[in-house]
Amino acid sequence: MGMGNIKIISTNFLILAILAAGPAYAQDWVKPQIRNQQRVDLRDLGYPIVNEVPVNSSAVTSLLTAGNGNIYGCTSGEEAYLFLFDPLTNKVRHLGKIPGQAGVHHSLVEDKDGNIYFGTGKNMFEDMPMSKWGEGDDKFDITLWKDIKKYYSNYTGGHLYFYNPSLSNEHVKLSNMDCEVKDLGVPLANNSIYALTINPKGDELYGLTYPDGHFFVYNIVLNKYSDLGEVDSQKVYHGPERQWRTLPRSLICDGSGRVFMSGNKGMLKYYDPKAGKLVSTSIEIPGDYYYLQFYEDYTAVEYFAKDDHGLIYGGTTDGYLFSFDPENMRLKNLGKVRESRRLRCLAVGKDGKVYLMAGERSASRPCQFYAYNPQTGSYETLGLLVADRSPYYYWRGQQFDCMTTGLDGTIYLGESERKSHLFLYIP
Repeated sequence: MGMGNIKIISTNFLILAILAAGPAYAQDWVKPQIRNQQRVDLRDLGYPIVNEVPVNSSAVTSLLTAGNGNIYGCTSGEEAYLFLFDPLTNKVRHLGKIPGQAGVHHSLVEDKDGNIYFGTGKNMFEDMPMSKWGEGDDKFDITLWKDIKKYYSNYTGGHLYFYNPSLSNEHVKLSNMDCEVKDLGVPLANNSIYALTINPKGDELYGLTYPDGHFFVYNIVLNKYSDLGEVDSQKVYHGPERQWRTLPRSLICDGSGRVFMSGNKGMLKYYDPKAGKLVSTSIEIPGDYYYLQFYEDYTAVEYFAKDDHGLIYGGTTDGYLFSFDPENMRLKNLGKVRESRRLRCLAVGKDGKVYLMAGERSASRPCQFYAYNPQTGSYETLGLLVADRSPYYYWRGQQFDCMTTGLDGTIYLGESERKSHLFLYIP
């Protein structure tokens, strides 16, 4: 996907461009909406040429703010990598590639002792081979499911990994060096780990698999997996990526330890750790529903975030933002910021605003940045994220799939292109 970005430009060309353009901003046809552009910047994923995460393996698909303020990230592509941004040094260091793995999707957590866990899977940006229309079954959804199962049939399964920062963070890694991790096994064969979260005590992990959509529990102390079965008994393809089965792409724990997700018919579902089972609710997440159509499909949760008071915010595959009060089991539809589908990722800032990326994964509908203010119930359009440090570098981000809030309030955003960066926005 062309990005129209530049890193090195001729001095003579730059002088001519400045003289011709007068006071206009560099690359001003993009028209960034953030007034104070010094608040937007980016970091390369390592030192260029020396040990930068390679092109085609650099799409950032998981981010985590650790308890000490460090930002951890994982990438997807030809190979998956773990990296670290240290606000004290203001640099990204990659911590090694994850051997034999191609993706880490919304699956990065920290336990009570500061150790890092992440779950791997197939690269979700990779095109899946699909049957031609009319081959085999005459029902499109049946054909799709057979294609998906065939695609995963030779895949052993996503692994859960353990990383100890106190032992490995200081080790300098070159691009071809492996990450120092401990393999904790495969929760479910022939499935990726699609999402991961951890309980408030920091001693039990919860995950979701793809394509079978099983919810699993991993007890850290006992080193034991428990498979609780499917979170959604139906198989729908709501889109916008129609070749992928619709499943929730995020999990979140409330203060009591319940784990929330979406499930059958777009209804909220949660795991009750006291009862040890999945519980369905009648609370429907907002989406574009067409009740007169002859087939049934529904939206799913794309991303979750929580504020300091325990209020949960969620975004859906149809692009809606909602808030959810888990104590009173009350959901509020906060609307949709743009016509195109998918609310890709979100984070709650220290200022109380909810920052979100909306947009489909296509060249014609790149992500745009927004802020929702709960105090006024209104949205602010922040536009495309552009890091303009001309004449040294200029880059505009078009695809993003993860976001986290730093301890100082900085919003970190993971670009997900063939060559990607860690973006920073200071509200």
